[in-house]
Formats: sequence, C-alpha cells, structure tokens
Amino acid sequence: MRFSTLFTASLFTAALPLAAMAGPVALDTSLIPTLSLNITGPLSTLLPVNDLDKRDSNARLTYYDITVGTTACGKNYKASDYVVALNGAEFGSGYPGPHCFKKISITANGKTATAQIVDKCPGCPKGGLDLTEGLFEHFAPTSKGVLTGSWKYV
Repeated sequence: MRFSTLFTASLFTAALPLAAMAGPVALDTSLIPTLSLNITGPLSTLLPVNDLDKRDSNARLTYYDITVGTTACGKNYKASDYVVALNGAEFGSGYPGPHCFKKISITANGKTATAQIVDKCPGCPKGGLDLTEGLFEHFAPTSKGVLTGSWKYV
C-alpha cells in the first residue's frame, strides 16, 4: 500500500470519533421556501395521463389489408397477425411513431384479444383502430365491416 493511501485512511479513521462528538446539527427551516397550491376541479384532469392509463371505449374498429406494404413502424406483416393501425390523432409523429410496438387489449362482441400497434390509420376517427383481417375475424366475420369496441394499453 502506498504511503498517501495509508495516510488518508488513517486521517479518515481518526476524524470519525470527532464527528460523532459534534452531536446533531440544527436545521433552520425558516430558510426553506414553502409552496401552497389551490387546486379546483377534479384532480384527474390535472394529472398527466400515461399510455397505461389510456382507454378508449365506444371505439370504431375496422379492418384493412396490411400486406400491401411496409407499415408506419417500418415492418411487414401477414393478414393473420394480431396487429393494428392506430388512428392518426393518437399515433403521433416521427419515425417510428411514439406508439409503435406498444401492446393493447381490444374487446368487442364479448371477446378480448391482445394486439400490437404497428401502423397509422389516417382515416380512423380519434380512438379508432384498423385491425388486420385475422384480428378482425377474432371478433366477427369481415362481412360485418365495422365493429364498436374498447381498447386499452397493457
């Protein structure tokens, strides 16, 4: 061991008993600023909402042919994959979009399925989803065309 390391360790060890004898330190709390809030209205409107809190009920669910090209998230999929296109209002901007590859749970016609957001649906209303044909058929035949359901992030 080098002399400087040994000397530093000895000094530290010698200072410990002196620090213990000093006793508690008083804190002048008058120097700490206080903050008071006057909150009116429901607290839920003031708190930030993250994706896990996001739920859409009465959502319009349609289907589309996902095999025609690369999705807005940059990947290719089959019609049987349980993936969706999120409405343009919620999808966000940038590449890939901020909701790419997030998982959601969809409920319609008394059935539930988990899917992944992989595309953007510019024609879907806020809260709406475009499902692959395979995912849509989990809930109803494609001849139905449009379903009403709910979904949430998982």
